[in-house]
Amino acid sequence: MIKINKRPLPEGVTITREEDYRGGIVFQMIVEDCRGKCYLCEDSVHTAPNVEHRISHENDAALKYDWNNLLLACYHCNNTKLDKYNGIIDPTKVDPEALIDLSLDLDEELREKVIVRKISGGRDTDITIDLLNAVYNGQNTDMKKYSCQQLKNKLSNELSWFRQKLEAYRANPNDANEAVIRQEISDTAIFAAFKRGIIKTVFHALPLS
Repeated sequence: MIKINKRPLPEGVTITREEDYRGGIVFQMIVEDCRGKCYLCEDSVHTAPNVEHRISHENDAALKYDWNNLLLACYHCNNTKLDKYNGIIDPTKVDPEALIDLSLDLDEELREKVIVRKISGGRDTDITIDLLNAVYNGQNTDMKKYSCQQLKNKLSNELSWFRQKLEAYRANPNDANEAVIRQEISDTAIFAAFKRGIIKTVFHALPLS
């Protein structure tokens, strides 16, 4: 979960029905502002895009059609969140990486688990941490367990590849290797918060902030 810079709607563009944000310029802007990634798990949503209401609208038209309440999510995260996690932090207003640290580690049974650690913040940060734990580590049903495992498998492969690139850069810090790393920690890269976390903790001495 990273900071999202959401642009204002163009003059004359309104949202008064679901079709207005499921297609056209509104949907295009949501995708572009969220960089084609789910705003919760940061995976690509090219195969299963959902427009998610950060605050559950519960048939409240003001919330349902509020441009500032609409973000891009994958099916897994949208289906995990539903209306059970109202009060999460607003990534369009605050930087989630200043409040929450994300890392991939092993649990007591040596299975990969996403560690969601609070850095600072209040109740909204706590609710967000509960949601992210459900997104990455949910075990309440076999389907949810399977979906979470697929997400963690992709995350694990991506971070393993990223660490290889970091080692290549550390061994040979040339422009080409640096360019690869900078791209992978940019906001457009999937799982950018995890990768930037690795930079800060394990490779904090590298001049790549």
